[in-house]
Amino acid sequence: MSRSSLELNLLQRFNVADALHRSALRYPGRTAITFEGANVSYRDLDGWANQVSRYLIDRGVGPGDVIAALSLNHPRLVALWMGTARIGAIYCPINPMLPPHEIAATLKRVRAQGFFVDDALSPAVEQMESPELLRIGIESPQPGWQSWDATIGQAPAHYVESEVSSEAVSTLLFTSGTESTPKGVMNTHLNWYAALLSMLSDLSMNRHQKVMLALPLFHVAGLYVLFGTLSAGAHGFLLRRIVPKVILQDVDHFQLTWACLPATVFIGLLKEPALQSSSLQSLTRCIVFQYIPTKPLRVWKAKLPHAQWSTYWGQSELTPLGAFMPPEEFWDRTDTPDPIGLAHLPVELKLVDANDQPVPPGQSGEIVVRSPAVMAGYFEDAGRTSEAFRHGWHHTGDVAYQDEDGFIHFVDRKKAIIKCGGENVSSQKVEEAIASLDGVAEVAVIGIPDPYWIEAVVAVVVPDTQNELSGESIIQILKGRLAHFEVPKAIHFVEALPKNPSGKILKRDLIVQFTPQA
Repeated sequence: MSRSSLELNLLQRFNVADALHRSALRYPGRTAITFEGANVSYRDLDGWANQVSRYLIDRGVGPGDVIAALSLNHPRLVALWMGTARIGAIYCPINPMLPPHEIAATLKRVRAQGFFVDDALSPAVEQMESPELLRIGIESPQPGWQSWDATIGQAPAHYVESEVSSEAVSTLLFTSGTESTPKGVMNTHLNWYAALLSMLSDLSMNRHQKVMLALPLFHVAGLYVLFGTLSAGAHGFLLRRIVPKVILQDVDHFQLTWACLPATVFIGLLKEPALQSSSLQSLTRCIVFQYIPTKPLRVWKAKLPHAQWSTYWGQSELTPLGAFMPPEEFWDRTDTPDPIGLAHLPVELKLVDANDQPVPPGQSGEIVVRSPAVMAGYFEDAGRTSEAFRHGWHHTGDVAYQDEDGFIHFVDRKKAIIKCGGENVSSQKVEEAIASLDGVAEVAVIGIPDPYWIEAVVAVVVPDTQNELSGESIIQILKGRLAHFEVPKAIHFVEALPKNPSGKILKRDLIVQFTPQA
């Protein structure tokens, strides 16, 4: 690498860590992150990232090498991503809910050169047979491990200049899809730059915002909100994990202004006793992803009538852009099923049939996308990448329709459409109908293998403790609201729905639980 080559790269490139560095130059003393009572300035966070870079370089880590992390949210994870990106290495956060053998398989699959783990998850690591690699405890020293303070904490903190292409991979994120082998999504520095354009334009991120950072940082949504916060020079308030009571406390205590949460968390907050005494009036921007039924949404409208609301749809493969409902349109359109709105900046999307031909308004089709935010591809999986990118569009696997005004409405995952008696049933349509009933707190609709129906529509309901419901009463009401083939064949009641750390309902677990044993 010649000096002139490095200088030209630094002159023109985009690197995700450059965004942090430039915020540190603009606002060195401003707090970047508040975490469990401690404040970290932009200057210090940038210095931590430099220490990560220098330590990894000294250990022989270079461009294209993978650094893995298994941790709940922590400011040192932020420095780890930024420091890894700064030298062209790849950051690979791992879902802490995975069993030990899957964590070990992921480390082996990506040929990780380093593995960072926090205290809370070290027991899981002790149970697994992992490849020999650099192991560092993020917080406290672990037996047989090196500690952050004794390694990275001792490295020089001055700025690191490394030649890194804008097209280089910055993050490697494994999806929680239905396939037996999770897909590794490779997002480049340029992908993240494209995502930043939407965060600043569509979602009103700016340096004045006080941002709730509750989403897990192994998930693309958590990284997206974090990256937007740091790039804008905003003040982020990082939670170790999503805890509804703590979210309510932090909003009022710190007067947070900006929040992005899954629908399941917004619904869960309504059940918190502390909500009654919480003001939340500082919140001026609320973004909800995943589907939120009309009934809880109206409760939130009454609670925060002044706030700007948006729905959000995206994917890891899109870093994670897609579509959003503009705040000025939000309340006029949320009475219709799951409106996800208009394409983000800078996204082009359309709906196509099974032959990749455009469908007319009102007809369901698969969402396909073009954007500089589209991933580089799936990790070491040319076949899946080629299939997803056919005909010059990324095929999302999500089904939607477009109304006469051009707004997109989500229908379901293509693979989640229930095939019942020769008819296609949208689980989301049935969920909306059930969620509107008094006495229903949460609901998930699944397809269960059935010798007659092929797939039987089954609803799993979390009842509101203040109301009494029966499965038969729900079915009778739905017979007047849905087509006969859409009405569930069975209703099951549970105390809680299984969810992953980002709040997504784990329907696969419900299918296993409620499928009759042969």
